[in-house]
Amino acid sequence: MTKPWFYRLLFSYLPVFFMITSVLIVLIILSISHLSKREAENANQTYALHIMQSVDYTLKTIDEYVIKELQTNQRMDQFFDNKLEGNPYYSAYEVTELIRGMMNYNKFIDSVYFYRASDQMVISPNTMIAADRFGDKTFIDEMIKSPSQYELTNQRQFKEFTEMDQRKVVISLVRKFPLLSGQKGIIVVNISMDAIVGMIRDMSNSKISFIQVFDPAGNQLLASGNAQEITEPKLRGSELTRIHSNYTNWEYRSGLNDRYLYTFTSVFSYVWIGLGLVMVVLGGIWMTYVTHRNYRPIQLIMSRIHAISDLQSMSIEGKKKDEFQYIDRAISNLMELSSRYEKQHEEDIVFRRRHFFKEWLEGNRTVEYDDWKAEMNRLHLPTGFGQLTAAVIEMDKYMELCRMFSQKDQELLKFVLSRVVYETAESQGLTVWAEWMASHRLSVVIFTDENVKNSEKQAANLCENIRYWVEQHLHFRITLGVGHVVGQVQELVHSYEAATHVLRFKSTLGTNRVLYHWEVEASTEKEMYKHLPLIKSLAQSFRLGDEGWKPALEQFFTELKIGLLSYDEIRNLMNYFAYHLHREMIELSTELQESLQSALPQLNDATQQFDTIEELYASCFHLLDQASKRMADIREVRSSHAVMRQIRSYVETHYADPELSLTSLSEQFQLHASQISRAFKEEFGEKFVDYLVKIRMEQAQHLLQISRYSVQEIGVQVGYTHAISFIRAFKKYTGVTPGDYRK
Repeated sequence: MTKPWFYRLLFSYLPVFFMITSVLIVLIILSISHLSKREAENANQTYALHIMQSVDYTLKTIDEYVIKELQTNQRMDQFFDNKLEGNPYYSAYEVTELIRGMMNYNKFIDSVYFYRASDQMVISPNTMIAADRFGDKTFIDEMIKSPSQYELTNQRQFKEFTEMDQRKVVISLVRKFPLLSGQKGIIVVNISMDAIVGMIRDMSNSKISFIQVFDPAGNQLLASGNAQEITEPKLRGSELTRIHSNYTNWEYRSGLNDRYLYTFTSVFSYVWIGLGLVMVVLGGIWMTYVTHRNYRPIQLIMSRIHAISDLQSMSIEGKKKDEFQYIDRAISNLMELSSRYEKQHEEDIVFRRRHFFKEWLEGNRTVEYDDWKAEMNRLHLPTGFGQLTAAVIEMDKYMELCRMFSQKDQELLKFVLSRVVYETAESQGLTVWAEWMASHRLSVVIFTDENVKNSEKQAANLCENIRYWVEQHLHFRITLGVGHVVGQVQELVHSYEAATHVLRFKSTLGTNRVLYHWEVEASTEKEMYKHLPLIKSLAQSFRLGDEGWKPALEQFFTELKIGLLSYDEIRNLMNYFAYHLHREMIELSTELQESLQSALPQLNDATQQFDTIEELYASCFHLLDQASKRMADIREVRSSHAVMRQIRSYVETHYADPELSLTSLSEQFQLHASQISRAFKEEFGEKFVDYLVKIRMEQAQHLLQISRYSVQEIGVQVGYTHAISFIRAFKKYTGVTPGDYRK
């Protein structure tokens, strides 16, 4: 009697089981196939977008570096103005070293050359020739005719010399100089297409996916993956994504190789179909077995189910799979992935904030108000303001700070400084946005009310309070530069430029204070050359062992202080001073030269690391004083030192004697003329004849300035009996005749 009930119970739901399981298997396979295809498209789009962004970022980085060099490198200005100082070969060598430095900045740069429009000269790391003989002359002509100040060309062939057969495939980044007018020449940075192709190949999996890049004209620039083997019909790829770059105007086409895609899908489908059929059969067998053993009344079954659900634990021994472990593992993995995504999203927000802040303040792109407001909303930043002010906080003595604190402590101090800015602004009812634009500079945007005068006062109070708090509580000092108040987001770049510009003068204006833009707005372009005679005279006095170098050094630094020179201008003059010291010391004996050799590197270090004029003067005086004492000790040891000083004093007193010569000195001091000549040169680094001419010409210049004596009378007073000899010697020494000099 139990068998009929058993079969009725069994066959009442066994067909439904087979139908449902079959439909589920088909639906699962179709869903997995659809999801796989959709995920493949999304992954492929992300892959192509990542490659495009990497290429764009590489090119933008190179362009930003070129712009920075155009704005800051004075050697580049001198080259395009054709005003290179000193030895022309050494100056050209310095320019080529500058170009090599630009090439070494980024591995994607193949070559760089400058074209100077004034004399149509081209300089590269390998040569400096006329543009007509340069291998890239046609391209230069096209760029000169182009009205655009900036060009990013399509793929082209480049060769440096017309005699060369080898050509390189490059894209060229062209900037005209200067940035605004572009009348002085162009800078061409050739970017290797092989390097870009290599980067894309390293980022791609050629067995699974492919990517092709086309220029605006539809020409294929490069291909990676299946596109390289298009001759094989079985390896035909399916294009899934097309992305256009707004920066390069290139089009990126990518997809998956059909052979691998459909092979994987087919194998996946066959495996699951087979597993599904096997599971259906096993399910039927198991259902028959279970039904055979458990066909008791429903109530008994329900009671058993409730009884089982009330158990505290369940043994899983003997089972091949534990579904609950799989579920637990899947949930754990999902939570971990979600945590990683949230962390990455936060890091992206921080990076995007800094990138937009940098572009906004430095003016790398034009920021309209609507775009700015939308970006601020995305970054969860304030959008309402009346006026804007830019301020830059610079840490004083940053190199010393780096030596005192570890990297971790430095980051902590910078974090504290950032929080001080925000909390001080909050206490005054102001809104600020601060980001570290450099390792020692914190840039701040201050949002104030509509009133301009009130805004200036609020910004000044905020900066002064920040400076005072840091001075009282931290182990370092800061100097703040404050720009002018602006009413438009596009104008903030000018306020930021004013703030950074005034910081260049902190060496003369002072540190640990707030510097305002108006403190240097009235300053005009400095006449740097007016300090050069004093530098030359100072170096000569030092070489001769004359104590007059000390007041001359003090006068030099006083003029730098009064002249309100920037940090870069002071450093350039100090480099010129070091050069003249070295040049003057070359004329001395080896023993005397060594006394200064150890001081020159220390003088160079002091020039690179000073904060104020007073610090630089103290370091310079200390180093030169020590070197001067060493030289004096060496000279005192020599037996001829006292005699040579007597001879020099005698020459300075009797320079007006026409008969003054080595012969007369030989008779006067009972020494041989050749011995006097040699000892004078070793002692003072200058020939006796040259020293005598210099003394006479300097006195003649003085008389021409203050007296009304005739040229002949002045010539007699300085030791020339014939006017023609005096005029010839004066013109050779000064470059002009005495009459022209007096005028």
